[in-house]
Amino acid sequence: MLCPKCKTELAAGSAFCSKCGASLNATASPPSSLAPSAASASTEPEQELWKGLFSGKAHAHRWFLGLIWVAALAVAYFRFPPTGHYPWLKYGYLAAAVLPLVAIFFGTMSLKASVRYRLTTHRLFKETGVISRDVNEIELFRVDDVSVHQNMIQRLFNVGTVTVIAPHDQTEPRLEMVGIENPIEVKEQIRTYVRRRRTGSLNVESL
Repeated sequence: MLCPKCKTELAAGSAFCSKCGASLNATASPPSSLAPSAASASTEPEQELWKGLFSGKAHAHRWFLGLIWVAALAVAYFRFPPTGHYPWLKYGYLAAAVLPLVAIFFGTMSLKASVRYRLTTHRLFKETGVISRDVNEIELFRVDDVSVHQNMIQRLFNVGTVTVIAPHDQTEPRLEMVGIENPIEVKEQIRTYVRRRRTGSLNVESL
């Protein structure tokens, strides 16, 4: 046999070269126990991917119904106008027309101001409150399913509800993110990082 370094002829079975001292038993480096993608998924730093809150466009169907209600009241007002015996009736018409629209407006603004969502590479957060604040989170590797619901008008405005199912999470086993813009894109982004986190966690636990 020959030394791979100095090409000196050596006796069979030699462990080292008698001339240059080179080792004749090459040791291969041990293979990594994690695949590159799994290792990067389990060790990558947590980064923010998306932030969202309630979009007023999610209540477009309520505004549509509210306007129909106002139009119906206007027709009723002109067909059955207040008479001299019931002068207060015009105020009843006005209140019946305005109060539902005011309720829709304040309901929309309340959701927009009090509920916020945040997605990172590791977790999904839900923050509620205006003055005080509560923060709940779901580890992405606990998520089992993600779905989207849109009614007909919400599809026109590209908003909807993204539902995240995590049955093993004690605080938020079912998280509904209401009034989210581009809900299909948000759902796919969550699913992508759920798969990455679950793959990384399974490989780490198998060590």
